Amino acid sequence: ATRGRKKAVAVKELSDNEDDFDDGEFGKPAKQKRAAKGKARQLTFDEIEMPVKEPVFDPVQLKELAERNPDTYWRELATVTETTPDPSAELTGRIDFIDEDHPLELLPHSITDQMALTGMSLSPDGTLLATFGSSGHVHIWDTDTFECLTTLRDRSEANIDEFFVGQFTPNSEYLIVGGKLKDRKRWSEADEDNHIMPCPLKIFNVLTGEVVSRLDGHSEEILCVKSVVYKGENYYVTTSQDGYIRRWHMDSDWVVLLDSKEVTDGVTCMAFTVSFLPNTGNRYFMAATDDHVTLMDLETCLIVQRFDPIYSSYCDCGKFIELVEEPLYQARKPVIAEDEEDTGVVGSSRAVTTGLPEPAGTFAYFVTRGVELLDAEDNTVSSRPNTCTLHRLVYPIESDGSFELQEIRRYYHDDYLSNSWLIRLASNGRYILAPTLNGQVFAFSIATGQVTSVLRDHDTIEVRDCKFHPTKNLLFTCSDDGTVKAYRSTVKPKCLETTVEADVEMECSTTVAASEHERAQTSDLDSPQTAAESHFNGLKEGVESLAVRDLDSVVSDPPAAAVTIAAVEENVKQES
Repeated sequence: ATRGRKKAVAVKELSDNEDDFDDGEFGKPAKQKRAAKGKARQLTFDEIEMPVKEPVFDPVQLKELAERNPDTYWRELATVTETTPDPSAELTGRIDFIDEDHPLELLPHSITDQMALTGMSLSPDGTLLATFGSSGHVHIWDTDTFECLTTLRDRSEANIDEFFVGQFTPNSEYLIVGGKLKDRKRWSEADEDNHIMPCPLKIFNVLTGEVVSRLDGHSEEILCVKSVVYKGENYYVTTSQDGYIRRWHMDSDWVVLLDSKEVTDGVTCMAFTVSFLPNTGNRYFMAATDDHVTLMDLETCLIVQRFDPIYSSYCDCGKFIELVEEPLYQARKPVIAEDEEDTGVVGSSRAVTTGLPEPAGTFAYFVTRGVELLDAEDNTVSSRPNTCTLHRLVYPIESDGSFELQEIRRYYHDDYLSNSWLIRLASNGRYILAPTLNGQVFAFSIATGQVTSVLRDHDTIEVRDCKFHPTKNLLFTCSDDGTVKAYRSTVKPKCLETTVEADVEMECSTTVAASEHERAQTSDLDSPQTAAESHFNGLKEGVESLAVRDLDSVVSDPPAAAVTIAAVEENVKQES
């Protein structure tokens, strides 16, 4: 026999009465031994033990879970009652309105980095602002003085760090950051950059600046990190360009890793952001994945439901918001407004008030933005206009029911150019702040869809992120130009302008009346033509006398309010 070869066993050597079975490699499997006599009794359905399947979504259980673990979201929510009651007083609370009467003012502070800034994060108490960028540094700023308090950097890292995202722990003692790690000694022709290495999460001690923990698991860039408490346990949730979403179970100190698990998903290519569903006790979250959004279960690390595509290329940002004003429903295709009365610009989206029925159960509002495919000619213009979309996620009212993602309206403008991925939206419940690729930030009114303001203070390059401060009158934007712009909301002094206009008119009338009085005294000697010239000259002198006066003196020392034009005319008649 040939070496290494087994001797074949003839099929006839296998007996029907033997208990051993062939494995199929050398012959046919032997038949099973038949029963001696009679017919085996079949089991009834009551006797069959079927595995109990836990419902994916149980409204009753979730209600109890939500009551035990109430949400801590909506910290950026604007409320009318919290705005300053006196319009002329300085606003100190969080930003509510962004419009013509409440313009945003750029503050003269310098928040910069050496390279592009990709993301920002506010501490839970709002006193600290952390910025993340391509320089591999994390700068932490004071939100009162705008001074740089400290700079974090992993000095033990031999390769090239780039930080995209980060988040403070609840007590602000630690800061977890993620992004890109590049090989210092290898070049990638495909990326035209240093070769990408597996990208870890790094946890910094904010006071000492040391890296106290390193979490490995993602093979490519980390694009989002969230910290969440579920059933009393601490978790991080991260997304990555490798297409995976990972759950990190942490100890009570948020530093020691207990275990790590990937969400079971063999389809997603790019995972961007996550946002947890309101009133679910932090069990479910919505992830922006590829060109759509996906609902996932934190407890089981399974996909609950995958929704239809929203954009033709990427849906790179999605977050739940709570609205201050109910929006008007708009049809699927953006409607172009021809008039310029509301926005002063052409091509803004206009509301349509028909179509969407009221939901039967619980629902939450969800906003997304995305990237469209480029045209086939020169790959420079998007095939469809860039939009932001407001959705309504309707929860099922029965166990194992399906969620429904309804599109409420799309926010669109001809000058809104945002066909670049890794850009994030912000909202205070009344407006959507939408950054662009050319240095602008559009403020869309959620209720009407109109553009109420456009910020143009960055260089003509991508604006990556924007943040409403939860308690202060502050708004932050960061860009690839390496700067953070800080804004505050102001109140247009309508009452002051009205007072100045009234004073100018009153003083002009007084001067004209005096000129009329002089003309009346010499009316017997003047010809009609001379009298008309005298009247015109008197009016001209009155206007010129006002033109040389300082406007501030008019405001600070106005004439007596009791003087009116009618009273002046009456006095002139009496003196005449």
